[in-house]
Amino acid sequence: MLTWLDVLALFTAAAATAVGVKKGGAFFVVFPLALGLFWLAISPLPPLFWPAAALIAGILTAQIAGRIDFYLGEFWDALLGGLGGFFWGVLLAIALWTGLPSEYSVATGAYRYPSPRLPLVVQEAVAKSPFALPLFDLVQREPLLRRLMLEGPHPKRPTLEAEYLPR
Repeated sequence: MLTWLDVLALFTAAAATAVGVKKGGAFFVVFPLALGLFWLAISPLPPLFWPAAALIAGILTAQIAGRIDFYLGEFWDALLGGLGGFFWGVLLAIALWTGLPSEYSVATGAYRYPSPRLPLVVQEAVAKSPFALPLFDLVQREPLLRRLMLEGPHPKRPTLEAEYLPR
């Protein structure tokens, strides 16, 4: 059974796909550019400034996308734009499913997802979701996804969990 978290994530993915179809092929071309700009913007910054960096990268990407004249015909334009929107939507949905706060347990040596400090409604939505826990486990197991989604672009930068671990 889907929870409100699943509905929100799936609606976000569907909306991003629809925006991609509407914007056309330029959206497909600009998608990797947006990720690259965001990655460059957050590299030197602490996590506190990442939302501002994402906003700046998004504005720059929108300006570049508005200047690209990329048209291959109605069908191909909608198809490529839809693919770009789909990839963007999947990335946003994964971020919604795995982006809630987690806590590292020193006793068990594992993350508890979601954090018990969250409201009970959020904890129940994650626990009953068929997507949230398996995706969080996938992000935990895969080193590249773990670095991208949980630790950020600098694996040597200490994380909050590392501050609480015994030395």
